[in-house]
Amino acid sequence: MQAGDWFNGAAILAVGVFLGLAADSMADLAGTASWPLITIIPVLFGGAFLCVVLLDSLIDRVFPSGVKPSSKTLAKKRKPFALLMSLPAGIAIGVIGAQLGLSDLLL
Repeated sequence: MQAGDWFNGAAILAVGVFLGLAADSMADLAGTASWPLITIIPVLFGGAFLCVVLLDSLIDRVFPSGVKPSSKTLAKKRKPFALLMSLPAGIAIGVIGAQLGLSDLLL
């Protein structure tokens, strides 16, 4: 692994920790009387995501870029295993840390 891979892996691991903490907090909300919030948040996120995708495709049709992809395919190097596993490991660390009280400290 190169130095850039280590920095990317650390950043992705940190994102995974926060995602794990958020997922645990959402699960706690689902167990309480706040379950409508759990159903509304993904619906709103899905709607916003759909709007962004539709607007992006509309902008691409109205204002096409003149840059075409290369016809030559370069051999892609495989990503290091540690970099691929940094997000799942971060989520697991976040969920376990939330059970141990890390969410009170960070969130």
